[in-house]
Amino acid sequence: MDPWKRTSPTSVVSLSALVRDALPLMRAAVASTAVLRIATDEHAPPVDIDPVVMRPLLLRLVSNACQAIRQRHGVIEIGVASMIGSAGHGLPFVRLTVADNGVGMDGATVGRLRQALLEPAPAHGNEPGLRLVHRVVCAYGGRLQIDSQPGVGTMVRIDLPAVSAQCAERRSP
Repeated sequence: MDPWKRTSPTSVVSLSALVRDALPLMRAAVASTAVLRIATDEHAPPVDIDPVVMRPLLLRLVSNACQAIRQRHGVIEIGVASMIGSAGHGLPFVRLTVADNGVGMDGATVGRLRQALLEPAPAHGNEPGLRLVHRVVCAYGGRLQIDSQPGVGTMVRIDLPAVSAQCAERRSP
């Protein structure tokens, strides 16, 4: 059985609040040579996720960004924004972005990374960080995108379906 099928209970959660709550842990993970910038849309609609699962995934992305920056002074930007779907779907979603100005990756490396995200999970259950992030995001009906350029940095975007206000009210305790 796939452990990342939605077996854990989910909650209607504000990604902005999740980022804000994880800020002390993120600051502790970021080297003193890096700057952490946060830009969250406090009015972004909530999403239906398990915050106990999402918080470590956010920290994993920040840790990856720290590794990409290495020893030089760098910037890690974390953002949450409300978005409207494209291609005529018009469905609202919430975008969580983690970007760094680290070493970046060339197109071939990004292509191999994207391909690895689609490969089956290892039998022993110990998945590499981004593959795990990808699987969890997909389990929540979301999408993971990675853009990178050598010498410029990397941007990871997680798009999660927004929960309507009516649904959020019904799910509230």
